[in-house]
Amino acid sequence: MKKTVSMFLAGALVMLMASMVTARVKKPAATAPRAATVTVKISNFAFTPKSVTVAVGGTVEWVNEAGRHMVEADDGSFKSETLKAGDKFSQTFSKAGKYPYHCTFHGDKGGKDMAGTVVVK
Repeated sequence: MKKTVSMFLAGALVMLMASMVTARVKKPAATAPRAATVTVKISNFAFTPKSVTVAVGGTVEWVNEAGRHMVEADDGSFKSETLKAGDKFSQTFSKAGKYPYHCTFHGDKGGKDMAGTVVVK
């Protein structure tokens, strides 16, 4: 009888350990990475940095540090209001491509004077 009980307990212990080894631990559901926000400073009649790269779905935020400026895409796809010192403007990019822009007051299309580029990959 003792031998039977011992064998039964040993068998139960083996099955318990086997189930622990093969048990699958649920992993948390994967979440999509957040698209990053890149900041461009507006100061001294320049955009700094002049060119930025963001992923599709990423956002660029322009922060005006002094004076009055505007941010306008060369193709007209986005345009800010007049930005005074301390004002911000942001644009989220949903398609890959190259988006040249300029300050409506101090630059022009094609990268003339106060201008920059957003590259979306």
